[in-house]
Amino acid sequence: MIGKARIKVCGITRAADAATALAQGADFLGVNCWPGSPRCVPAAARANLLREIPAAKRVAVTVNPSVAEAKALLAEGFALVQAHFDPSKAECDPKALSAAVGPARLWLAPKLADGAAWPADLIPLAVGFVHDAHAKDAFGGTGKRADWERFRQLRQAHPGVTWILAGGLASDNVAAALASGADFLDLNSGIELAPGLKSAEKLSATAEALLKIAQS
Repeated sequence: MIGKARIKVCGITRAADAATALAQGADFLGVNCWPGSPRCVPAAARANLLREIPAAKRVAVTVNPSVAEAKALLAEGFALVQAHFDPSKAECDPKALSAAVGPARLWLAPKLADGAAWPADLIPLAVGFVHDAHAKDAFGGTGKRADWERFRQLRQAHPGVTWILAGGLASDNVAAALASGADFLDLNSGIELAPGLKSAEKLSATAEALLKIAQS
């Protein structure tokens, strides 16, 4: 934890960034395994990177994974699979993923337009849910702010699972994010120099903001 918040630093591509995030107190590090992402780490390069991350903190971030792909990522050494998908399309089967790997090793990140109903039938399928900003042509990592009010409502309606807030979080807005009810933050674009290149200064400033909140 950093202060009173659990933290995932996502889009890790370099060992140095992994070390910096861990030193600041990150609970999880996300490694993007989807070829469509500018932060993707190819399979051939992931083994060296994973050696720098404690096994329990490794999150494989991917889009529309098949059951075989999810199983392969866990076999590769990841603790969790974070599956981004569009519930309105048949490109991913979250029920099959959950049945194959178990809810305890699965985080789901449904892509939903602002105002769209959140699919409550997903709740039994995973231990954690990532709530990110909607972008028509992307699956997260856009730097846009998510719908915090919907996030707050989801946490209240379904307190038995872990809710993770993503979307443009950085030193200047983490206090407001926590005030909205979040206690688990997903940091990515807000602490970067460029996609996949983390800024030690921005991460440190965000950590300082979180610690200041905890001390207040």
